Amino acid sequence: MDRAKGIRLEGIAKSYGRQQVLHHVDLDVAAGEFASMLGPSGSGKTTILKVIAGFEAQDAGQVCIGGRDMTGIAPEHRIIGVVFQNYSLFPHMDVAANIGFPLRMRKVAKVEQRERIERALALVALDGFGSRLPAQLSGGQQQRVAIARAIVFEPDILLMDEPLGALDRRLRGDMQLEIKALHERLGITIVYITHDQEEALSMSDRVVVFNRGRVEQIGTPREVYRSPATAFVADFLGDSFTVSAEPGSSSMRLRK
Repeated sequence: MDRAKGIRLEGIAKSYGRQQVLHHVDLDVAAGEFASMLGPSGSGKTTILKVIAGFEAQDAGQVCIGGRDMTGIAPEHRIIGVVFQNYSLFPHMDVAANIGFPLRMRKVAKVEQRERIERALALVALDGFGSRLPAQLSGGQQQRVAIARAIVFEPDILLMDEPLGALDRRLRGDMQLEIKALHERLGITIVYITHDQEEALSMSDRVVVFNRGRVEQIGTPREVYRSPATAFVADFLGDSFTVSAEPGSSSMRLRK
């Protein structure tokens, strides 16, 4: 299933009425990379995801996937899988039908649908669960079904918007490990939205820290943790603080 493609965002701006939520964001995500978008609520993370997926049109700038300009390309033609926090499973459909939904929409032959559904179930360790309804599953199992549905049509990119936010802490830890293992097996490009610093730092190849619609810092987990580039990053990560050497002087960063 390794058909990963990279993402390039150039000058992405987006407003809702008079409120500008993205301020000319530039960002490259390499093919096969696990990149986390980290920041507080309202910082623009989810809007970036919607723009990449095509759910929202940017006011300015360009989204390129695999070197191709996505302007005017509808979401269903972007070959992108999306996993949401609330799972968004169809309660009246069994697990197999939920996972197979993207294949039916793409008019994949029924024999191939069954094969792909079985492979997707195996990838998320849910063999034998195809006939169960979502209500018969735990929260972690429902999230696995949502992930299987997002990868069953072999997307170029997987977008995950706070996918573990509805789970308790123990289950979140287990699912973090499973998502990382899945990424390593598939080699797919993942953009992962979270406000959880520990989650972003432990799972990602690179972390993109957002604040008020702007990128504050991009770097490896080690770089953003050890060397925060701005006072906001230092404060948000919670392990650094700034003091001023003397009135009117530039700030000096101290690390614990």
